[in-house]
Amino acid sequence: IDGSLKDDAVVLYVTASNAKTVSYNDIKGLQNIIGESNAKNYTVPLCVRIIGKVSIDDVDSNSKGWSSSEGLQIKNNKSPITIEGVGEDATIWGFGLMARNSSYIEYSNLAVMNFMDDGISLDTGNKYTWVHNMDFFYGSTGGDADQAKGDGTLDVKGDSMYQTYSYNHFWDSGKASLCGMKSETGPNYITYHHNWFDHSD
Repeated sequence: IDGSLKDDAVVLYVTASNAKTVSYNDIKGLQNIIGESNAKNYTVPLCVRIIGKVSIDDVDSNSKGWSSSEGLQIKNNKSPITIEGVGEDATIWGFGLMARNSSYIEYSNLAVMNFMDDGISLDTGNKYTWVHNMDFFYGSTGGDADQAKGDGTLDVKGDSMYQTYSYNHFWDSGKASLCGMKSETGPNYITYHHNWFDHSD
């Protein structure tokens, strides 16, 4: 695996100035495109490349599929989606990334800073997720005593299976990595490899 895209992959370059207007198949806005991908279950791989800093004010948080508690959401998707940063300063600020009932998702080379509830939430029924080479900084203060730096940094639960988390840097996070809840019914096959929990509480 060398990072090369499949021949039929669609690549979207997203910046602060175009996150609301980037378009694909006559759908406009990053979350709308991903939301439409959820609804239509596209079969071509989608690669979203973040350039520079994209803040919550830069995205359309009223768009289809946006999670009011987490942020950018991939839901019920079966085709590969990659969300990755370009260069050394790619950052999303003020929101997180959520996946639910989706397969073949990759998150890489991004900083996730000052997120809402979780930095990345792999919530319910995800398969074949790879989170690697990410920087996580703490999130917004929650209502519980253990949520001074956000709720969770990289959380996986709800019978999500075949997960790999590698070469991630957890900076000064509170609750760094929830793994499983009472809803787990069997083995989940989760791998942590070369992650750095740096001043994590």
